[in-house]
Amino acid sequence: MRLTLGQKITFVIAGAIIVALPAWVIGGTYLKDRNAALALSRSWTIEGPPCPALSAAAFQNRGFKAPKSVDYSGVVVSRQFGHITCSALRYGQAWGLSEYVVCQFTGPNVIKVETRKGEWYFAPGMGQPATISTPHDEARCVRASNFTLNPRR
Repeated sequence: MRLTLGQKITFVIAGAIIVALPAWVIGGTYLKDRNAALALSRSWTIEGPPCPALSAAAFQNRGFKAPKSVDYSGVVVSRQFGHITCSALRYGQAWGLSEYVVCQFTGPNVIKVETRKGEWYFAPGMGQPATISTPHDEARCVRASNFTLNPRR
């Protein structure tokens, strides 16, 4: 049986719809998720001076303790005082699908961060807000934060 020109055109259009519709839905969902991830990244990317870093020995020798701990996506973040909030940000301007942990503190005094690559110690100071990030499982700390317990920011 030979197909007429009209049947051929109908099959081509149907095939294009079968391929294009899922791509459009999936692509649109991904772009919507990326835009949300970009907005989250903007609100969680904090600029500030680096926190003083400590070695494990200096942390112990100075008698510091960080008894308040949170395990967020496999990253253990400990602090001496204050409050903490954490989130996960996507790599590569939110195009990537993998994520890294970012935590903000109200006034931790000292921070200990444990990732798959090791441990990091920081001493931002008493009452000093701080933010840590763990891209590629390496901790970084800045002495600034957007996190506050005051609901009228």
